[in-house]
Amino acid sequence: MKPSALACSLLVAAFTVAPALAAPETAETESDDASQVEGMSPEESEQQLEPTNEPTDQARVETREEAFGRYLTNQDGKSLYVFMQDEQGSEHSTCDESCAIAWPPYTTEEKPAAGEQVDGDRLGMIEREDGTLQVTYDGWPLYFFARDVYPGDALGQGLDHMGGPWYLISPEGEIIEDAPAEQAEPAES
Repeated sequence: MKPSALACSLLVAAFTVAPALAAPETAETESDDASQVEGMSPEESEQQLEPTNEPTDQARVETREEAFGRYLTNQDGKSLYVFMQDEQGSEHSTCDESCAIAWPPYTTEEKPAAGEQVDGDRLGMIEREDGTLQVTYDGWPLYFFARDVYPGDALGQGLDHMGGPWYLISPEGEIIEDAPAEQAEPAES
């Protein structure tokens, strides 16, 4: 079943967070394919438009130290974010549907584990509307950013997207509001 043109348009809009970095529109780059994410190849778009990540058997929260200081990641080093539209400790995520495509929730099947520099007492879970269990830290639901491809990427830091700002979070449970670094231009293949 193919999504409606309106639904696909909403998904494309969800990924248009950095219009200054998008390729200029020309006859060659314009497309009638509503599932195409601006600035991505069709193969990348298809991978990025998965509705949510599959839950991890047992999520593990680790830390990484970069330009923003020490912040939380998953066991593979992928950055974890909090959404300021969520209410700390509310047991509810406000990010679903197209938001959860751009910002996939960090989900688990078992109680999450704490890495070496992570306070295990701050870890928790909430049940999402689809029944999956989302990892929380200090009462904040945790998310990935779909454009973060490699461990250490933090392209979502400080973005105002889907109705509010997104930030990395420290092992102390503090929101990191440092400005994002400049994004590099993609390399030519």
